[in-house]
Formats: sequence, structure tokens, C-alpha cells
Amino acid sequence: MKRYIPNQKISQNYDGNRVDVSFDFTEVNRAIAFMESNAGAEMADAIADRLRRQIPRTQSMINTSVPPRKRVMAKDVADSLAVDIGVNAGGEAQVRFGSEPMDEGGVEGSRGGKLALNLEFGVRSFAYPFSFKSVEPSPSFGVGSNIGSFINAKVHPIYKGYEGIGFLAQALAEVSPDIEQIIMDRLQERFA
Repeated sequence: MKRYIPNQKISQNYDGNRVDVSFDFTEVNRAIAFMESNAGAEMADAIADRLRRQIPRTQSMINTSVPPRKRVMAKDVADSLAVDIGVNAGGEAQVRFGSEPMDEGGVEGSRGGKLALNLEFGVRSFAYPFSFKSVEPSPSFGVGSNIGSFINAKVHPIYKGYEGIGFLAQALAEVSPDIEQIIMDRLQERFA
């Protein structure tokens, strides 16, 4: 975008006693209107670019923060990370970071359940609502046997749960200090 300088008009009246100066701000007003209409999208793009650079770091954190029995779940979540730019109900630009499909709560496990939510917040302990249940083998346990597995709730009536790793919270904490400077740099680059 080029720099806009007001047009200056200087005229001298016929008796020589007065000088009239006027400024035409048409170009300045046009530049301000252009910035107002495009600044939101530029800020959203700047934030999205920073979040895209965060994806490999977050993927690494996810894959190294889980025990061996949760590695397949962690890989599914890490591989599904994405950045999405949209507009919220108020017409403001919105940038989202998380597991795709974001509108549906992220990637789903082979037995159901939202893996990204489970990995972020963990799963609380709960009592099984049955006494015995056969389950299909999961990718991280029982693979190759084609036999499947079972849950004997008479012996182990409580699922002990697990703690979340907070990968989204950590990504936000790492990105947040950079956001203001990134926005200022992008606006300076595009509109100065």
C-alpha cells in the first residue's frame, strides 16, 4: 500500500493581504477505510501463521508426554492438529487451533470418544455399568491376536482414569507472548 499524504492547496487572494491554505483528505480517508476493512483479516492471518509454526512443537510434546499404551491415541491427535480461520457470530475474525474436525470436538477413537478432549483434560475414574464386556482390540493393545479383549468388571469394577497432558493449554502459553508483537509487525508491514 502506498503512503497517503493529504493534497495541499495554497492560494493567494487578489489583494495580497491573505493566504488561504486548504487540505484535501480524500486519499487519507480512503487509506483509513482500506485499513479498517482489512485489518481484522490481517490480524487473523498473523495469528494463524504463528499457530501453524506451533503445530510441530505441540505434536512433539503430545507424542513424548504419554505412556506407551496411549501412544496410538497421541499420534492420532498429533496428526490431526490444524489451524482454522473463520468468522464468529459477531462478525469478528476467529482463529482456532486444535484437533480436526474442530466443529465435532476433534478426532474420534476407534471405540468412540473424543481423543483430543481425553488427552487434554484426562478421564476421571468411574464404575463400569456392566459386569463383563467383550471389546475389540485397540491399536495399542491386543493387535495381531484377532481375539479381542474383555473387561471383567467383577474383578476390576472401577476404571482408574488418567490425567490429561494439557497440550492445548501449553500451546496457548507458548504462543500468547508473541501475539501482540506479531500483530503489530503485520499491521506495520501491510499498512505503514
